[in-house]
Amino acid sequence: RSGLELNIGIWAGGASTTVSSGGVTTEANIGAFAGGVLFSHWMKENLSVTISAGLLAAKASSSVSITAVEQQASSVTALLLGVRFYLPDPEPDAGVRPFLSAATGLYIGSEAKSTLFSQGAYTETSIGGRLGGGIDFIQRDHFKLGANAGYNLMSDFSTPVGGRNNYNGGDFSIGIGYMF
Repeated sequence: RSGLELNIGIWAGGASTTVSSGGVTTEANIGAFAGGVLFSHWMKENLSVTISAGLLAAKASSSVSITAVEQQASSVTALLLGVRFYLPDPEPDAGVRPFLSAATGLYIGSEAKSTLFSQGAYTETSIGGRLGGGIDFIQRDHFKLGANAGYNLMSDFSTPVGGRNNYNGGDFSIGIGYMF
């Protein structure tokens, strides 16, 4: 049995516009896990292997002044391979399934910047992992709802992405999935 799940995160972020005598600055950001997709394949009833891709943070800004025009965008995504261990050993028809999870993989940071006279972009990769837990509610054989909390731990980027070198921290998401 396998499954595909869409996760929507609870994130801190916002948007702002600042107008001053020097110019106008507009900024939007997502400061924590925004969402992602997860593929699961059950090896046994209590153990699944997972592959996930998620947006951990994103930021975009635009600034116009008398002397300069600048645009900047950055994002951090996680591509992880992991396992979910369901506790206690569930029966095949169990509707409620708590789990512990662990995953490791790549955290990819990208940033692009454009000014009136120059353009530049770079991408960096960091190794890291995620530990977490959650609960799945199996609905009518093929659908599931779930809640998931965890902590991302990664090595620092050598160059800041979105103004930060490190995106360690907790996340919480809810998900809906289809099992086949």
